[in-house]
Parts: sequence; structure tokens; C-alpha cells
Amino acid sequence: MDEVKETREETREEETRDTSALWLGWIGIVAGIVAFFYAPLLFGGAAVILGLITVFSKANTLGWWAIGLGVVGIIVQWFYRGSLFY
Repeated sequence: MDEVKETREETREEETRDTSALWLGWIGIVAGIVAFFYAPLLFGGAAVILGLITVFSKANTLGWWAIGLGVVGIIVQWFYRGSLFY
């Protein structure tokens, strides 16, 4: 009986971790999209950091998308404006 309770608790903990990883991944993707339009260094950097956190948890694909959008947002704005701090 104790084994069943322990297994249920472990499953709940894993689900909680998965949910938090998904939230971080989606917030990273939104930050990466915002980086195309406003403050690319700030939001692109946030997207990369949140993407890295997400990659090291269970949601790998979502994390890589956040990283990619953040980096591309920084680079596109850098070439478009000619400077990162403009």
C-alpha cells in the first residue's frame, strides 16, 4: 500500500515538473517573438535563457524553439538596425 502512495506522489511530482517546463518553454517562445519587435537584446536573451532551462528539463523541442527564436530575433534586429543598443 505504501508503494502505491509513493508511486502516485512521484507521478504527481513529475507532472508538476513537466508543467513548469512547458510554461517556461512557452514564455520563452513568446519572449523570442517579442524580440523581433521590441528590445531584442532583452527579450532575445530572456528567450535563450528560458529555452536553456526548458531544454534541460523534459520539454526539449519547445526549449530549442525558444532558443532559436531568441537568437534569430537578436540577429535580425542587429542587422536591421545596425546596432544592438540603438
